[in-house]
Order: sequence, then structure tokens, then C-alpha cells
Amino acid sequence: MDDAGDNNSIGAETRRKAASGATWVKSREVTLLIVIAAVALLLSVFRPEAFLDWKNFEAIANGMVYDLLMATGLTLVLMAGGIDLSVGSVLALTGVATTLMMKEGVSVVLAIPLGLLIAALIGAFSGFFVAQARIAPFIVTLAVMSIARGAALVLTSGYYVSALPEPYLELSRAKVLYIPLPFLITVVFLIVVELLIRYWRPLHQAFYIGMNYEAARLAGMPVRLVILSVFVISAVAAGMAALFMTSRLGMGFSGFGMQAEMRAIAAAVIGGASMSGGSGSVFGAALGVVLLALINNGFVLLNGSPNWQQAVSGLILLAAVAVDAFRRRKERQE
Repeated sequence: MDDAGDNNSIGAETRRKAASGATWVKSREVTLLIVIAAVALLLSVFRPEAFLDWKNFEAIANGMVYDLLMATGLTLVLMAGGIDLSVGSVLALTGVATTLMMKEGVSVVLAIPLGLLIAALIGAFSGFFVAQARIAPFIVTLAVMSIARGAALVLTSGYYVSALPEPYLELSRAKVLYIPLPFLITVVFLIVVELLIRYWRPLHQAFYIGMNYEAARLAGMPVRLVILSVFVISAVAAGMAALFMTSRLGMGFSGFGMQAEMRAIAAAVIGGASMSGGSGSVFGAALGVVLLALINNGFVLLNGSPNWQQAVSGLILLAAVAVDAFRRRKERQE
């Protein structure tokens, strides 16, 4: 009876901290909205004819698709207390595998789901070793990153996979009410993931697992299922990004997705996800992507040196991590 009481006490404390983390994320989202509005206003003042042009917004939307997908997947993994360094390599391998299948005569309708299946299997592979073997996510996904990138390189011998079917290329060109189809599909994916977090109990429990793994396990939460699920979703998101990228560029290449994991992690953390687990939101990650996209767009419009873009993104990430670390330390003191 005493053990049960202790478990309930631990679970209650974990839920209290998770609720506190959720409140923090909401305040972070409000701050991000203000910062995004300020950046957009500045660009509208200094380069109104370029920034407010519809083609510029379309270019921003197309460029955000890949990072939106991967940042959403990374947010789930971070919520559960993990990390996924393999998403960029999963993007490369999925893109190479899908384009090679089409080159060999596989129909577009069949190649797309097979490509996503490959991505899901890679995510399940990572999730299995993290959840079942209890190997550190950093080590597992670092290994998978090398394996996937190496496999993509072996399959292509470093060459581009081009001359793709026209229907596949149309995937990235199509528009619905002047809005690029990949962007619309991405928004639907984000909404679905958000609904899963809210209403699918195992995924909702990722907050508690990330906050206190052992307490969640003792409380009877399906920790292994949740960890496996977040890695699969993260990999599938990277696979979707691969399809849109290869369709838009008209080729598959083993070098695609380089540094993509860093941008995704940056956006997720800027949006409120914690490297220690237990917090994060899809909306926050999306706002993080938007902020970074606007900053990059500003460099282009204001003729700034592109060499500073990555440096500025790194500084923003460092500031976000520092603020999160301060919040965690304050919580422990309380």
C-alpha cells in the first residue's frame, strides 16, 4: 500500500511539473508570435515591395515545408525525453530509395507509400533500440544517421537520381487556391499530430515520460510504445520531407538533408521543447520554423551575408536553451 501511495505521489508530482511545462510553452508561443510580428513589420518597412510580394510568401512557404515536418517529429521525440539526430539522413535515404524505385519502373502511386514505409521502418529500428535495449537515443540515432547516409551513398554511388516521372514532379508544383499543395499537406500533418497529442492517450503521455521516465513506468504508462511511436512519427515526417524535396528539385541525392536535424532541433527548442524532455508543442515548433524562415528571408531581401544566417540561428538556439535551463533550475529550487 505504501508503494502504491509513493507511486501516486510521484505521478502527481510529474503531472504538476508537466502542467507547469505546458504553461511555459504557451507563454513561449505568445512571445514568439510577438517576435515574428516584429520581424515581419521590420521587413515590411525596409523592403515592402519585395517582402509583401506574393511570390516571396510562396517561396517562404515552400522553403518551410521540410523544416516544419522535421521540427514536428523532433518535438515529439524531445517531449518523450529523447533526441533524433538521424532525420536528415532518413530524408536522404527515403528520397534516394523512392526515386530509384520510380527509375526502375515502379509507379508513383506505389513508390510514395513504399518510401514512407522505409522511413517508418528506420524510425521503428531506432525506437526499438531506445525503448527495448535502453540505449541512449543520442548513440542510437547517431549510428542510424551514419547507416542511412551511407546506404544512400552506396545506392547512388554519389550520383543524382534524375529523369523522374512527370506526375511525381507535379506533386510539388500543384496548388490549391494559390497555396502550394506540399504546404497544405504539411499543415494537415501538423494538425493530425496535434490531435494525436491531445486525444491519443499514449502520445499524450509522452509529456510525463519525458519528465520522469521511471515514475511514468511505475504508474503503468506504456513507455515503450510511446517511445517507439515518437521515433516512427519523426522518421515518417522526414520521409514526407524527402518526397516533397525530391519532387520539387526533380532528383534524389545522398547529400540531401545535411544539417536538417540541427535546424529541426533549433526550431523545436525555440518553440518550447526542452532538451530535458517533458515539454513542447507542435504550434510552438511551427512558430520556431517561421521565425527562422523570416530571418533567413530577411538576410536575402536586405542583401546580408549568407554566412551569418547559420550563426544567427545558432545564437537564437543558444538563447532558447539558456532560457530553458534557467527555467528548469528555478523549478528544481522550488
